[in-house]
Amino acid sequence: MPFISAIVGAIGAIGTAIGGLGIIGKAVLAIGLNFVVGKIAQRFAKKDTKTASGVQFDREYGENVSRKAACGLVGIAGHDCYVNTYGSSNKELQQIYILSDYPCDGLSRVWAGGSLLSLELVTAESDAVKQVYSVYDSDYAGLIKFTFYTGTQTAADAALIANSNPSGRWTSAHVGLGMCYLIVSMTYDQDKNSTFPDFFFEIRGARLYDVRKDSTAGGSGSHRWGDYSTHEFSQNPIVMDYNYRRGFAWNDDLFLGMGMEPDDLPVAQYATAMNICDETVSGEARYRCSILLDADVEHGDNIDALMTSCGGIVVDGVDGSWPIIGTDQPIVATFTDDDLVTGEAVTFQRRRSMAELVNSVGGTYPEPDNLWSPAGYDTQTSASYVGLDRRTRDFQVNFDMVSSKRQANQLASIYFNENRFEATASVVLRPYFQDIKIGDWVEWQSARYGTRTYAVTSRSIRALTSDGPRNVSLSLQERDGSIYAGAGVIAPVVPVPNGQPIYLSELQDWAVIPVLSVASNGLTIPAFRMSWAPIVDATVTAIDFQWWLADAPENVFSKRVTSRENIGFIQEGIMSLQDFVFRHKLVAAGRLTNWSDEVEVTALDGGNSDIEVYLGNLQDEVLDVFKGLSAGLDDTRTLLERVLTDTQLANAVSEISRRRLVAEIGTSRAEFREEISVVASDTAAAVEAAETLTASVDDISVQGRVKFSVAANQAGVDARFSVLIRATTGETYKESGFFLELYTVSGVQRSRFAVLADQFVVTDGGAYTLPLVYEAGVLTLQGVRVKWADIENAVINNLIVGTSNIAAGAIHKVEYAPFTGGSFDNETPLLREITISHGDESGVRVEFYAACTGSTTTASGGSVKFDLISVTDGT
Repeated sequence: MPFISAIVGAIGAIGTAIGGLGIIGKAVLAIGLNFVVGKIAQRFAKKDTKTASGVQFDREYGENVSRKAACGLVGIAGHDCYVNTYGSSNKELQQIYILSDYPCDGLSRVWAGGSLLSLELVTAESDAVKQVYSVYDSDYAGLIKFTFYTGTQTAADAALIANSNPSGRWTSAHVGLGMCYLIVSMTYDQDKNSTFPDFFFEIRGARLYDVRKDSTAGGSGSHRWGDYSTHEFSQNPIVMDYNYRRGFAWNDDLFLGMGMEPDDLPVAQYATAMNICDETVSGEARYRCSILLDADVEHGDNIDALMTSCGGIVVDGVDGSWPIIGTDQPIVATFTDDDLVTGEAVTFQRRRSMAELVNSVGGTYPEPDNLWSPAGYDTQTSASYVGLDRRTRDFQVNFDMVSSKRQANQLASIYFNENRFEATASVVLRPYFQDIKIGDWVEWQSARYGTRTYAVTSRSIRALTSDGPRNVSLSLQERDGSIYAGAGVIAPVVPVPNGQPIYLSELQDWAVIPVLSVASNGLTIPAFRMSWAPIVDATVTAIDFQWWLADAPENVFSKRVTSRENIGFIQEGIMSLQDFVFRHKLVAAGRLTNWSDEVEVTALDGGNSDIEVYLGNLQDEVLDVFKGLSAGLDDTRTLLERVLTDTQLANAVSEISRRRLVAEIGTSRAEFREEISVVASDTAAAVEAAETLTASVDDISVQGRVKFSVAANQAGVDARFSVLIRATTGETYKESGFFLELYTVSGVQRSRFAVLADQFVVTDGGAYTLPLVYEAGVLTLQGVRVKWADIENAVINNLIVGTSNIAAGAIHKVEYAPFTGGSFDNETPLLREITISHGDESGVRVEFYAACTGSTTTASGGSVKFDLISVTDGT
């Protein structure tokens, strides 16, 4: 006799003995009735109990772990219980995960670090004992092997024994009888397998006894209770329920389940429920279950999880215990008010408490194809119920033991609809109706309460010693076939599409106008102003512009502006009186765009030489760098603070190293300081090292600094090496130094070497060669070899072109202002072409091919013979 019915029977016996109601043969629907109402009551009572589910994401460690039996297809992180390294440099690793305390059917899939591994069955010494898999692709190919023991093994793993380190950690006694476990064997590889990945396993759970397949128990087949070799893998929740009630035992150890006798589990009722679960719906079994039955979970909670997966209700009575699957059932009896026993109390309740009603059921189920992560099923609701209740009453049900969205939808629909059939009643019928059984559907045609269909939730027969012998006492719960109809899905709102959208393909009214800009030093420089009509296309997020010198298309400049702007200003790379080419392209979300047609525009004359502007800007940039280096000598902040400030790193981690030496006597002092700072954030990194030397006597002080800095993914300078020295006498000081740097302009990395000095000298150290000297703005050098020169506003005093520097047949150009004096040798045919820029107002440029005669010619006299070839500008 089952536990619950035994208690009910005892209560009935006591009642008869004291002359009470005289109830005999009482049976009730125990688990699964009014599912939502029961769950609401649990949550209201804040019942915090451990429940069974089909997925375990948290890996277990240590000895205090509950014993479990995996049933159905299960996703599990496992119980990490053994790690061993061995071999050369301990590069071989073995790790054991216990997956179930009861034998399982096999390994299905393995994920490593969230990625599904491709497994190949290498050996299967016995399909019921041991399976070995290798990884045949990805970075782990050839480096990881899995050995799966089903739990039916009778000997310890030989490789674990042979490679235990130290010897004896794993012995022949470590068999793991009845335990399903997996050995992960890994080989260390610095490039591919340097860290231990986080594993997750999918397994086929226990092979279960199916009473329908046992010819000795009324079935048909070879299944035998207690003989695991005859059992089969099953995902049927009622098959799991039957095995749980009989109990899971291995090696005579009943560690899980209820240990019920088979006589208390009626075969006919169980077979009916199993068959309903196996029915095919939409290409799969109607009801399947994935569950880790847990020894630390109460029997009622384990069975409740199984019943939840199939909409089942448990019957407990004197004939035993069995499940009834939630399906539309025939009406077995109809009674009217005249069939009620006169004088017996009749109770009827039309509505539930509003606290027990819901009008929306939603939640999650584990999706095996997405690493068994929770996925949402379709919310079951009704607009009419929401209107009736005058507000939403949402209820969340997570089907942690259901791995099919279709099945989760069906169950949510059942529990949602069941909750809205609210009527309950208790009646006493005459003995004619004593054949009505628990779980039957009956119809009560009542003139007072209306005609409704009910499920019998409890039934008892009055004893012969009672006032109404053989009368049938029934408790009823309203039911309807529509509860178990196909799951309803909220129809999506299909909007009426708008007409075909018109997208912007290029800027409207785009114009490029040459203008003049005033630099910070007061010089006017050429630039371009662009304008276009405001953008109304919501898909356009930005505009990319490109421009280049018409004669140098390989040197392209670019700029991006947001779609909110309709004016742009371009100054970078623009030179006076030069032709530039412009184009643009829209940046649009979700679609491709093309470059616009090219537009060519000539820049205005800035009134200053472009080379002066360029050199002036360059001088400002270099002087700014030296100012920053000089300021660093007086900056009291730590080097790390300056690095953080200069690189603007937020949420960064950093470290600093310092070294310092000091010697001091009287007013004389010598000091050496070294600081190294490193700082990094999620998006950037920088490192800087600086050495500072200081020597002072009285009011004479000398300082020197050497600094090296590197920054990754930062705007500005990529790397810089700098040296700066300063000498101070009284209140005046002098500085000198240089720096080398790498910097990026328009995506192109460039380099620069800058020197700060009154006199810059370059010499090869030879006794007969003179150095290159730059001093007071004048560059002095000897021995210049020029292949091509563009000289602007030059005054040439002596020009000597040696024959050894002129290639045969080549044309050499020299541009210069009219002579104001001086002379140069004109030894034929040393000069092949001369371009003379006259200084008159007409600005005429005359090109001559010279065939010069005579030994010496001066600007003020002498004779030169020319053959006139061409005259430009119409003069």
